[in-house]
Amino acid sequence: MMNTIGMADLYKMIKKRWWVIVLVSVVGIALTTILTNYVLIPQYATTTQLLVSRKNVNTQSIEIGEIETNIQMINTYRDIIEDPVVIDKVINELGNTLTGVELQKKIEIITQEDSQIFGIKVTDTNPNRAAEIANLVAATFQENIDGIINVENVAILSKAKANAAPVSPNLMLNQVVGVLVGFLLGLILSIILETRDKKVHDEKIITEKLGWIHLGNITEMTLREVAEEEKKQVVTVATNHSKKVLGGD
Repeated sequence: MMNTIGMADLYKMIKKRWWVIVLVSVVGIALTTILTNYVLIPQYATTTQLLVSRKNVNTQSIEIGEIETNIQMINTYRDIIEDPVVIDKVINELGNTLTGVELQKKIEIITQEDSQIFGIKVTDTNPNRAAEIANLVAATFQENIDGIINVENVAILSKAKANAAPVSPNLMLNQVVGVLVGFLLGLILSIILETRDKKVHDEKIITEKLGWIHLGNITEMTLREVAEEEKKQVVTVATNHSKKVLGGD
């Protein structure tokens, strides 16, 4: 049956092997910093916003139900944008440098609650190409949507612009993750080292766990103490020898 570790034992273990936890945490920060700055490729994102109005068969003002229908239609617009009817044309405009799957992974449709406006967000390793792709997708969708479903107008409210600030990787977030992972690994390593340590460090182990009788302690002398003790013994021997010689005379 495995021995359980209580909170008191865990505190003592952390206090004893704190340097292991600190060392592994520092290594975690260093690794995540290196990965973020030198290994992971920065990703840049930009968004273009559109508004699609469906044709209204009535001459009366648009009712709330019509607006809700327009909002629900955004899911349909998302499917059309991710369909080959739009994707293939965008790929052709880009010079066939991407596959359909690669382009779809770069595109994300951003919706707002209770709003007919939605955004086409594109993430790419190049900020200029991200803006180019987003604008091409929006323009292609605008040109082809009327031939697919009955809409009145597709308005591009704002075109995508190159954003020089990367959205990922996030150095601070990665460093926090590195510290947490390093702390947990250091704690686990400390527990392993503690459980595998078979040395007797406390007399309680002898009396409580082994049930033996504690007869006494053997203190360990430092080299300086040993040298001083030897010096005292030499002086004592020399003194006694001198006394014997003087007594004999």
